[in-house]
Amino acid sequence: MKKFHSLLLLPCLILLLNGCATPWPESFSYTMKPGWVSIEIREGVSYERAWNTVFQFLSRDFDMAAVLREEGYLQTAWLNTWSGTYQDNYKVRVTIRFSSDRRSIQLRTEAWTFIEGKWYIGTDSRLMSTLKTDLMGTVGRTTR
Repeated sequence: MKKFHSLLLLPCLILLLNGCATPWPESFSYTMKPGWVSIEIREGVSYERAWNTVFQFLSRDFDMAAVLREEGYLQTAWLNTWSGTYQDNYKVRVTIRFSSDRRSIQLRTEAWTFIEGKWYIGTDSRLMSTLKTDLMGTVGRTTR
């Protein structure tokens, strides 16, 4: 009888754990409106250098959809291969805008995931973290 209970408990536990799992990628965070992250540009870094650095970082992985240098605005095209493999059901893009005084960068990542016939909007934490680290290490002001 004890063995029967153990055999019955295992499938129930598996079903319970599967029911709690999220259907989207681990780095995806569901949100109705992806927010902006601000990065202050380090003292002595010109707008020209900051712009070129940001453009180089984005263009190594993304095609560009909008490049407005005078306005300080960049937006990438949607990318279905951020995870390293092509995914029909997951795509990301990045938007960057410089402040009007050119002393800070606003960064936003957007992600869309398609689950059970519906698209969900959110942000990709891994993409945000990677870009923020890259930009802070090259043009961003260090924190103490």
